Amino acid sequence: MSLPFKLQRLQMIDSQCDRESARLAEIEASLAEDVRLKQARTAEIVANEKLAAVRKALKRAEEVVQEQRIKIETNEASLYGGRVSNPKELQDIQKEIAALKRYLAVLEDRQLDEMMAYEEAETGLRQAQLELAAEQNRFEKQTENLLKEQKELAASLEPHQSERQAAAAALDAETLELYTHLRKQRRGVAVARVIEKACSGCGSKLNATLLQAAFLPNQVVRCETCGRILYAV
Repeated sequence: MSLPFKLQRLQMIDSQCDRESARLAEIEASLAEDVRLKQARTAEIVANEKLAAVRKALKRAEEVVQEQRIKIETNEASLYGGRVSNPKELQDIQKEIAALKRYLAVLEDRQLDEMMAYEEAETGLRQAQLELAAEQNRFEKQTENLLKEQKELAASLEPHQSERQAAAAALDAETLELYTHLRKQRRGVAVARVIEKACSGCGSKLNATLLQAAFLPNQVVRCETCGRILYAV
């Protein structure tokens, strides 16, 4: 087994472990916090708060209308109760009643607006609750699938890590140190295959001397452009 082949084998194992570890991290993040579910919960809270505010405004509008009606009834009682006989006073009461009734119409319009706003807020809350229930149902199913995938990945990663230890043990300390350094430096890819006389890591064409050296079985040959270890077959 040639040295470049051992390095390529280690690279393949590491890349597989990297993919599995990255996916496991994604699953952990998804299980910890689901953005869509969080948004649905926030929307339901906002809808609840809006309904509470509109309910309060509607209640106040109803109270104001009732107070206005009581004022009108009180004035009408004075007008028709016989307690006031002065024509000027009676005329003033009539004018006041007319003004109160005009303002009552304004207040009743406001009350109607508040009732419509309340119905709209109720509809909004029901919709938010339905969406939240749907997102919770989706999240539960997603969680079940993610936990299953997590278990399968963990079971797959363990033997790959053991295989990785064996592959690393087949290399001398100096070569392994170089490989590890390049992995950190080159975003996890230390070994690049030679494809069509070029480095697959950076795409640079290899000169004849370097290309020939890349086929040697017990020599570490690096790309002159990106520094990765070359593997040619």
